[in-house]
Amino acid sequence: MNLAEIVKLYGTPTYIFDIDKLTQRIAYLKSKLNYDLVYAVKANTFIISELAPLVSRFEICSPGEYEICTKLHIDPQKMVISGVYKEENVIAEMLKNYDILKYTVESVTQYQLLSRLAIASQKPIHLLLRLTSGNQFGMTKDEIKDIIETHNREYLIIDGIEYFSGTQKHNLNTINKEISDLHNFIIDIEENCHFPINEIEYGPGAPVYYFQDNSFDEDTFLSELNLIIAQLNKKVTLEIGRSIAASCGTYLTKVVDLKTNQVGNFAILDGGINHLVYYGQMMAMKVPFYDIIKKSPQEEEATYNLCGSLCTINDIIVKNLKLPKLEIGDIFAFKNVGAYSMTEGISLFLSRELPKVILFKNGKTYLVRDTYKTSKLNFPNVEE
Repeated sequence: MNLAEIVKLYGTPTYIFDIDKLTQRIAYLKSKLNYDLVYAVKANTFIISELAPLVSRFEICSPGEYEICTKLHIDPQKMVISGVYKEENVIAEMLKNYDILKYTVESVTQYQLLSRLAIASQKPIHLLLRLTSGNQFGMTKDEIKDIIETHNREYLIIDGIEYFSGTQKHNLNTINKEISDLHNFIIDIEENCHFPINEIEYGPGAPVYYFQDNSFDEDTFLSELNLIIAQLNKKVTLEIGRSIAASCGTYLTKVVDLKTNQVGNFAILDGGINHLVYYGQMMAMKVPFYDIIKKSPQEEEATYNLCGSLCTINDIIVKNLKLPKLEIGDIFAFKNVGAYSMTEGISLFLSRELPKVILFKNGKTYLVRDTYKTSKLNFPNVEE
């Protein structure tokens, strides 16, 4: 992938998602994990079609994500309708359009809604009951057991339990404890409620290492994760988003101004924290993985603060970074931005345009979203 040619063709700022790298990433994860993969759509919606033949299911957490997946003709049997808030009209429309969908249950209220709509439509639906880890998601163990003991078995098919406690889990001891607790809870259900749990959807929160001062033996981590999950002795699907998508993404942004003051050297880029967000980046002190495309070679070095184009002192990508002397027009290619970065930024601030989105596949580039003027979204449409 020739980034310099892509910049000439599409300009900056631009996201590039490398589908060949994404495919290799899925193959790697499948070689290390003995479980089906569920892709969390929220991580990156632009790669859904390419992932469709590679993953078992898609975790859909909003009406917007559902609309995207249906327009991309994702098989309804591969959809899991999740989310802490499920709108009644949206669920009713889903039941009207599809016979087979799977839903997570995040609360007793949500269970009552799904139950009522399933019975009214006379369509059986499949459920995964989400166990809470102590935050706003999911239900308590007692609530889950009560649902299992009292549910309408004609229209509500409880397939199993869903559990996800967070992302970027580096500590395998934490995961081991989660799996052990989950295993004991399943035994409790099967012995005391006399109800078989056929499936566990588990979010391991496998970490992505974004910064140059990190070290990570992923082979060992995944091998040990595989063994820990095997304790469940059940059909397990792994809900993963960040770990699947992160490495396929690159963000291209150009140096548009240079200045020096009493604090130091500043390079102003045409993109910043409105487009580029790294999980765990605090006060711009960590250095992400990046490449520089120089206009001309420079032997002299200088230390820079890399800043975006927003009118806020918070728009700093990296502080005190030693680099070959920069020129206006130099390009930074920030790596591992395939998950969340393009949606977690403060995209509407200052009404700056959203960047282009490019897919790179089999040696070719495809423009899948052109620049978009956010001034259209921030404009007050008031008629006198």
